[in-house]
Amino acid sequence: MERRTVKEIILPVKEGLPLHPSVTMNHRIIDAVELMIAHNLKNITVVLNDRPVGRVSLEDALKRLGLQFPGS
Repeated sequence: MERRTVKEIILPVKEGLPLHPSVTMNHRIIDAVELMIAHNLKNITVVLNDRPVGRVSLEDALKRLGLQFPGS
C-alpha cells in the first residue's frame, strides 16, 4: 500500500489555527485525520521546527484517502 503523506495535500497557513495538535509534512494523512476527528477539528496545522507552515483540511484528507466527507 502506498504511503500517503500530509505534504501531498498541504494548504496555506490559516490565521488562528492552534499549534496543538499538529502534524509534520511527513506524517501519514490517516494520522492527521485521526487527530482531527479526536479533537473535533476541520483543519490541522502542519509544523516544521514548531512553526506553522501550512494546514490540512479534513475534507481534503478524506478525499485523498478515497473516502467521502460527511455532508458532501
